[in-house]
Amino acid sequence: MANVTRVTINNRPINLLTVELISDLHDFLLWTQPGPFKITPKVVIFSSAIPGFFLSHFDLGNLATSTPEGHSALNQLVECGRLLQSITSTAFIAEVNGRTYGGGQELNAQMDMRFAGPNARVSQYENSVGFVAQAGGQLFLGPIMGKARALEYLLAAKELDARRGTELGLFNNYYGDARTLRREVDALAARVGLFPQSALNDTKFSLSFLSPTTEQLDQQIANFAPIGASPASQRVITQSLQDSNQTANEYESNIPNSVVQSLYSQELHAMADQGKSVLDAADDQDRDSK
Repeated sequence: MANVTRVTINNRPINLLTVELISDLHDFLLWTQPGPFKITPKVVIFSSAIPGFFLSHFDLGNLATSTPEGHSALNQLVECGRLLQSITSTAFIAEVNGRTYGGGQELNAQMDMRFAGPNARVSQYENSVGFVAQAGGQLFLGPIMGKARALEYLLAAKELDARRGTELGLFNNYYGDARTLRREVDALAARVGLFPQSALNDTKFSLSFLSPTTEQLDQQIANFAPIGASPASQRVITQSLQDSNQTANEYESNIPNSVVQSLYSQELHAMADQGKSVLDAADDQDRDSK
């Protein structure tokens, strides 16, 4: 498949979006940009070498301690999303059979097509920690899922599995095992790769009106900057780093629910107690009426 390139992401243990991984992704996408006498792939497939993880969140250590490297990585993450959209001579496909959340889900949402295996789990959980998604992930979900469903997913920091994500349009299709997922994605990519690149370019460009505008994406970045630097956000980041250690553990494997449990345990207990009180009152009222 000379017209197809497969990129296998392997940043162990969880494909954390570190400075190094973002830089590699950025360099690769720059390489796929067309130029005079330059041959570029018609299709790029992104997959993961790590079972259970596709693309994780941004390295929180670079948010907790503001460094030039961390700031540059955030800017490159944003640009990676824009390159996925602006490079219209290549179709980018996500082959997802693991967890993808936070910044990883922002990039996933900006792929041209997304296909899910049985282990796919996605979450844009920034609202639970008081952030907005800087790299454009929130803005792309409206056109993909519809406003009401996107708001449900975003505001409640929900997780979607492969089946539900497919029902909502986040995934093109769902496959019940990893082998079938790989076979079907390869077959699609090979078919697309048969056709002239000029037709691919024109077709992708003609649908670009469905994507958020540059002005909207710039505003999202402007919204993120003061929130990410606030004392409240820094406390949340510090707590999350202590809880997760950003490695393959139960906390990382259960985002977003582990984040919600860690940050809002008292509120959750109060809600549960209140719910029980309401149910008890309803039972008493029912008994009195008999």
